[in-house]
Amino acid sequence: MTYPQSIVEIPGMIQARTCKSVIFAGDGLTIEQPFKVNSKIFVPNGDIAAFRFGIKELRLFKFVLGREYYIEIKDFKCAISRIKLYSLYGARRKEYYKIWADLLQNLWDFYFDSQLSYYTELYNIQQCFELAGVTFLTDGISWNKMDRISWDKIGIKSYQNYFLIHHADDPRQYKCCIFSIDWNGVILQSLLKDIIREHQKVHRTIRRDRQ
Repeated sequence: MTYPQSIVEIPGMIQARTCKSVIFAGDGLTIEQPFKVNSKIFVPNGDIAAFRFGIKELRLFKFVLGREYYIEIKDFKCAISRIKLYSLYGARRKEYYKIWADLLQNLWDFYFDSQLSYYTELYNIQQCFELAGVTFLTDGISWNKMDRISWDKIGIKSYQNYFLIHHADDPRQYKCCIFSIDWNGVILQSLLKDIIREHQKVHRTIRRDRQ
């Protein structure tokens, strides 16, 4: 069976030749590194459980030497596959950032957009579940025994590397989700945004009917 696929090639920092290829396909994810002993890593689609990502500054004392762009993919056995790009002294910095963003978009399109649909369906049928440290209940969300927010009181503030979930009437009641730490944090963010839009639409309709 032939699956649609997308190939992202990563050039070396100094030489232009490809040092790593990432192949996205319907049957799974392949990471090829021809110059390493374990030259090929394959993760079947059905085993891909979660991902997280980030950008780190590479420092020597107070001096910034470069950046590391990384993505981590975890399977259901908690094995982690890593994709890393290093830029030193600005070499290929813009190119690596573009490649890193392209890798993330392909990950989402091939494997994690369907996970968002799965969690959306659980929410629609009022099934309790846990995602990225947040528990979804029949009447709202919770992340510990003290912090519980009903659907119509959920607020979100989004930033480049993280986002905050907070009570709409009390910003002091909040939880921080960091994309580089919290597995599937971006799925949680997308799901909560959809839920907030849904409840805002309901409220606008109710107010309009009352006029």
